[in-house]
Amino acid sequence: MRNVIGMVLTGLGAFLLITAVLVRFYVAPRLIAAPTDVYQVTRLRAENATYFDAASVKQVTGATVVATNTVRGDVTSSHGDIAVWDSATMIQDVTRGTTIEIQNQRVAFDRRTARLTTCCGASVDGDVSAPQSGVGLFWPVNATKKSKPVYDPATRRAWPAVYAGRERVHGILAWRFVQHIPYTKVEGAQLPDVPGDLLGRGKGGPAVPVDRYYQADATYWVDPRTGAPIDQEQKVLSTLQPKSGPGRLVVGQMDLRMTPESQRSLQHTSSDGASKIGLLRTAVPLGTAAVGAVLLAAGAFAGRARRWRPPGSPQRGEPLATTR
Repeated sequence: MRNVIGMVLTGLGAFLLITAVLVRFYVAPRLIAAPTDVYQVTRLRAENATYFDAASVKQVTGATVVATNTVRGDVTSSHGDIAVWDSATMIQDVTRGTTIEIQNQRVAFDRRTARLTTCCGASVDGDVSAPQSGVGLFWPVNATKKSKPVYDPATRRAWPAVYAGRERVHGILAWRFVQHIPYTKVEGAQLPDVPGDLLGRGKGGPAVPVDRYYQADATYWVDPRTGAPIDQEQKVLSTLQPKSGPGRLVVGQMDLRMTPESQRSLQHTSSDGASKIGLLRTAVPLGTAAVGAVLLAAGAFAGRARRWRPPGSPQRGEPLATTR
């Protein structure tokens, strides 16, 4: 009987050890991925901002601007390793109640590497021909300090976000990444001619064709436990310039910083994700391996106990000695 028990314990122990290895190196990497049913709202706020109000044909200065970004996962369009998210950003002057701009983006990306791909109706402001590459709304779970190409919808290309040190953000020791987008002409923008006086050419000047230019400096604070950004700042400058000759019109100049409420929301989500990742990568494999090792040891002990007999004890089938 002890021999059977020993074999059972040994088998269970070996099974649990194999299970621990599979959970750590096979199951966890496949379960730790971007969700397809995400819903997230974040806000960035800028004080003393400048923008051009097209309705009143005036430049507004000293404004308080809030950019509200809403991300929804498209579960129906997501499939296999590909997640599809829709993003809408509404930029508003909260004091005047003016909507400055609405930006829309649809991204399709690998749920583990976060790399953008062109499928499933991916688009920028409805333009499905807009190329998307690098990292978009979701950052890779396996956080590293290597530079990451982060996609910018305004210029429709990816620019490197470079590791720039560590900072503590509300108790989390975060990695800081900095992205610089140089003064860049925005290709493909269909713009009406602009009166010369708005471009600083003097009153009564004729309307002239213009190009749009954009530059930005973005800072991302990333939780290394999950790879997710938990804070963000964007300094943006958008201008119109004549296709030829002097002049310039600032259509947007803002230093956008994430609101404390959005910071706390992202940090809570990231901490919850870190707990789940820790269970899959560490707690479950270690606990399973520990139980497996104990069962293996118990099985080996039971086997040895079955084989060991005190000196002089009868072997199996040998009659017991009797005294007269």
